[in-house]
Amino acid sequence: MIISFLNQKGGTGKSTLARAVAVEFARNGWGVHVADMDTLQKTAFNWAGRREQAEVTPQIEVALYREPKAALKASETSDLLIVDGKAFADTHVLEFAKVSDLIVLPVGISADDLEPTLSLASELINKGVSRSLIFFVVCKVTKNGEREAFNTCKSISNWSFEVAEGWIPMQTAYSQAMDTGRALTETKYKELNATTDKIIKQIADKAIRTQQAIKEGA
Repeated sequence: MIISFLNQKGGTGKSTLARAVAVEFARNGWGVHVADMDTLQKTAFNWAGRREQAEVTPQIEVALYREPKAALKASETSDLLIVDGKAFADTHVLEFAKVSDLIVLPVGISADDLEPTLSLASELINKGVSRSLIFFVVCKVTKNGEREAFNTCKSISNWSFEVAEGWIPMQTAYSQAMDTGRALTETKYKELNATTDKIIKQIADKAIRTQQAIKEGA
């Protein structure tokens, strides 16, 4: 299975979500490999190093890649390949999108985040990617941003794209967890963990459904 986390811009929660999904699949016995495509920032790669140093389990295998071809080879030896795309969309996006069982597009609540992400999704469809493989997740919602988050979800639905129920709030506890090699579902607070876990479960369920549909249509 291949799940790609892609976007037109950085700072939308792409790497954060990718790491959380990796942890939850690994917890359930999957062999997970994360391809960090940003060789400059190395966000996922450095996070995995902090996780190993802190002896947090399960350990997550992360490697840096410059080209999609090399990253996709890892899918041959893993149950799940998670692609953490570059901070800015480039030619790699379409290469990953065409072979993914699920394409997750994290998005913030501002128009500056939403508009380019909707444009990316539309461009992927124009290039032959199935709409059913695209899944939006609203992230980094501020304390007083619930109305905007709701409206963002509604706008995405109005474009006939599927969007996760709920959203990822912006919380200091989340960044503190990641600073110590943990994921969004591994904070000190059960309520925050449960909020994120609901989103991660939707991503996992969607990926499994789309993979099965691809196999049946093959």
